[in-house]
Amino acid sequence: MSPVLPSARVVTVVLLVLLCGGCASLAPQRSELTTRVGRSDLSVAVMRTRVRDLARRFSGLIEALADDLAARSGSPHVASAMLRFKANAVPAVQSALFQPDPVAALIDTWALLAQLEDSLPRTAVGASPELLAHAHDSLGALESELEAEWRGVTGREDATQTRDKVHAWAAANPLTGPLVTRVSTTELLASLTNVPGGGLRSTAASLVEDTRDLTARVDLYATSLPRQARWQAELVAVDALRAPTVQSALAELGRTVDLLDRVGAVAANSPAILERERRAALDSVHAERLGLQAYLTGERQGVLADVDRERQAVVDALHAERIATLQQLDGLARGWVDHAFDRLTPLVDRVFLWLALLAVLLGVGGLLGGVLLTRAWRRAH
Repeated sequence: MSPVLPSARVVTVVLLVLLCGGCASLAPQRSELTTRVGRSDLSVAVMRTRVRDLARRFSGLIEALADDLAARSGSPHVASAMLRFKANAVPAVQSALFQPDPVAALIDTWALLAQLEDSLPRTAVGASPELLAHAHDSLGALESELEAEWRGVTGREDATQTRDKVHAWAAANPLTGPLVTRVSTTELLASLTNVPGGGLRSTAASLVEDTRDLTARVDLYATSLPRQARWQAELVAVDALRAPTVQSALAELGRTVDLLDRVGAVAANSPAILERERRAALDSVHAERLGLQAYLTGERQGVLADVDRERQAVVDALHAERIATLQQLDGLARGWVDHAFDRLTPLVDRVFLWLALLAVLLGVGGLLGGVLLTRAWRRAH
């Protein structure tokens, strides 16, 4: 078989594809979703151009949002979270905006932004409320642009009901993992366009991207994919630094620095470059020592403060216990005294009664004795 035939077949297939694309571009393509939402006069090509134009801007704005939040937070944890955030959000937004049906792309991107707004506080843990509020406002501005496009598509100025449905769907379907696993917005799209769920895929599948859509997608990917590859490499590097093998390697590196320090002391008469390297290593070790010393000093002061607080708490507790014991003993003493007086009162009463009776008897005896002595004296005289 001649090698020219496969080449001729390839050329023929390419020409047929271009011819079909040209015919498709000449015929005014209609979208059932576009007709259902209220503006049947908008063609798919016009809506695609308006929606595709948002892909580049939204990608850049989300990247700038994540970089700004990471830089202003000053936290390595937040910076790592924002790196993972933009590495997932940017391709997800691009994929949503490049769906075949522009209405479906509009709603899907709107729902994705609402999900990102809800998940941002859980993603950027440790960021200040002011930074989170600024990032939320930035995502809200992107959502406002989509809302303006939706008003242009539907021809209605009030999009409150649609916005409420989108946010209710986002709240019911939060992002719990990578964005590639997010729930499909087919049900949401069906509720907004009154199209049965089973017909949405066939509606979107009937729309074929033309060469302009492919060119825009390739142009956007040519600009964005190198940055996404760099983000993925940075994520791999961050994850690798957290591995136990890397930690052990860093420990070995510390011991190597100590060894180089001793070698530098032996090679005191080496060239000036070795002396500079040795001094740089010593300065680094000295800085680390000062940092460690400051950390240990802070920890020691914290421990002493905790011990002092514990001691004061123990003293206060003992003082309170002593006061409570004294109060209890005072109550017991008062009870014992009252009980003793209660027991002694009848005894004293009896003693006084017997003494009174004895006095009466002595008085009566005295009187009788006096009378007897008087009578005896009288008889004697």
